[in-house]
Amino acid sequence: MNRITAPPSAGHPDRFLKCQEAMEDALETVAASATSAGWSPEEVAAALVELADNHMLALLANRDLARDLAALKR
Repeated sequence: MNRITAPPSAGHPDRFLKCQEAMEDALETVAASATSAGWSPEEVAAALVELADNHMLALLANRDLARDLAALKR
């Protein structure tokens, strides 16, 4: 698997695109491994979308929890 490159500066106009480009090879490697194991490309794509969605939901829930806990400490 290729090494994921570091991001450009925080204000870089293509930062989000650069993040996608940095992770593309790793994602393709995971997808290829799953299809080699017997999963269909459509199943793999749907699973990756669901995993990404769940990851985002967890990040948001953790952020909100941290915010709420900080408010309680005040």
